[in-house]
Amino acid sequence: MSAATHLLFLSCAWACLAASFPVTQNHMSDSARRRAVERISKAAGILILAAGQGKRMRSSLPKVLHPVCGQPILFHILRRVKEAAPKASIAIVVGHGREKVEEAVRAEAEFSDLSIEFVFQPEQLGTGHAARCAMEHPWGASLVKAGGAILVLPGDLPLVPRNLVEQMTAPLGRTDAIRLMTCELPDPTGYGRVVRRGKAGAVLRIVEERDASAREKAIREVAVSIYSFQAVFLKHATERLSNRNAQKEYYLTDLISAASRGKRKIDVLSWPSAEDLRGVNDPWELAQATRILNERNVKNWALKGVRFTDPWSVQLDVEVEIGEGAEIHRGVVLSGKTRVGPNVIVGPGCVLKNVEADEGAHIKTGTVAEASRIGKGAQVGPYAHLRPESEVGPGAKIGNFVELKKSRIGANTSIAHLSYLGDAEVGRDVNIGCGFVTCNFDGRVIDGQRKHRTVIGDGVFLGSDCQTVAPVTVGAGAYVASGSTITEDVEPGALAIARSRQVNKPGYAAKLKSRKS
Repeated sequence: MSAATHLLFLSCAWACLAASFPVTQNHMSDSARRRAVERISKAAGILILAAGQGKRMRSSLPKVLHPVCGQPILFHILRRVKEAAPKASIAIVVGHGREKVEEAVRAEAEFSDLSIEFVFQPEQLGTGHAARCAMEHPWGASLVKAGGAILVLPGDLPLVPRNLVEQMTAPLGRTDAIRLMTCELPDPTGYGRVVRRGKAGAVLRIVEERDASAREKAIREVAVSIYSFQAVFLKHATERLSNRNAQKEYYLTDLISAASRGKRKIDVLSWPSAEDLRGVNDPWELAQATRILNERNVKNWALKGVRFTDPWSVQLDVEVEIGEGAEIHRGVVLSGKTRVGPNVIVGPGCVLKNVEADEGAHIKTGTVAEASRIGKGAQVGPYAHLRPESEVGPGAKIGNFVELKKSRIGANTSIAHLSYLGDAEVGRDVNIGCGFVTCNFDGRVIDGQRKHRTVIGDGVFLGSDCQTVAPVTVGAGAYVASGSTITEDVEPGALAIARSRQVNKPGYAAKLKSRKS
């Protein structure tokens, strides 16, 4: 979108720029050309229409904030804008749920360097009305004054690729008022039809399906709500829009017929892939867009050397990174900013969110981890659970049905199975037997902390079925006997035994059985 606006303005600006350089464009230095493009970018405008309520989504969340592969729909569009025209002036028209939309965009650090204005559309009276609100805003007035161009993009197209934006922003001809994007669809239901003079003549108008005749509904070339406008034309044309139609709305599509009647040239860019232009209007379309983008993500990483045993069953968010030689099995979900290093194996059914897994780690079947780090060559699972702020050191082993919470595990330490460690600091080369539990919460607040820490030094051996009642420290090299409940610190190198002495009562079992009868 920003690209479209940018390139639109290029058409008007190149002549002025050429006059300001003593050499021709062909002989312009690379640095001069970059400066020229940057000057044009700053005068370009990108208008994103994001005010709609999205009633068919059946959700209180504004439509443009619904996630596709881990990111709101609107963020996907802003990324393409940033790639194509990072210096462009961007306006986002907001209406329904405006506070949520504005807060989400402002909170995303990735967009902090973009020039973004929010334009409020108090009533959602159609796309033409939204554009009018933008042109009445100081943002629009500045672009008119600068003689710029404006690329208009809907806020619900998460699959728009960068090259589409780049092509829409190619310079317009001097007599062009609009660049219109169209697409041929086998089933054009729901889209505005492009009416031409003859089969392949000039575009005359776009007719919305609700207002189309039976003959017009048979047209397969459709408008996809992506336009580049000269800013001056957009301002004056939106001021004259009428709402005489079935929906009583102001249609941006009516600007096509306005340009045609005014003998203004309309440039048409026909896009070959309908998939790129999929809008999101309901939960099913959201699911379809997610499936398409997910498949693109998986294919991208597969071509970079990642092996997927069943790529169609894997889910990847757009910010996930995977190293060469990694092996991802079926049913894996990698979300957030998860980083999977080279030669890592992620077994079937694992779910990782904001996890870093270093080279050669093996994450086994059914493991769930969030906001944690797994060191080089470490093994985790099967069916382990790493809750936030957990760290597994290089070469460590976290076995089946082990749960970690806010715990750091040292290198080459083994916690083989059926244990819980919360708020724990565990050193290197520690062996923790089956059934170990850190008792980290007793209802008290100590030094401002509700959860209390357990510290286990290097080389400690903890037998099976032990508990540590925090806060407590087990010194380096200590042994803790099986079945012990440790309530006091254990000094380094000591043997701790904290259990009741066993008492055997001969023949007593028969007495117990007789009582039951």
